[in-house]
Amino acid sequence: MPRWESIGGKAKVGTAVVDEKGRVLIPLEDRTRAGLKPGVELEISQQKQGLLLRPVTPKPIRVRASRAKWGKEAFPDAGEATFGG
Repeated sequence: MPRWESIGGKAKVGTAVVDEKGRVLIPLEDRTRAGLKPGVELEISQQKQGLLLRPVTPKPIRVRASRAKWGKEAFPDAGEATFGG
């Protein structure tokens, strides 16, 4: 069970290390708990208390599809899709 410390109404999760290239290393346990996976983009905000890192939520993409333009070959029956004919 993770240990949480309250600091001014916020939960202190842990500590991170900044290397000589400016990269921040967040410990695995903290990344797992926050749901951060490799390649996730983080938004950085300047706060009074320091920096705030938040995962960037991608904007949804609208896709339009008109089945009227698709041929019959686009919708094979289960036998064709599974066994090739």
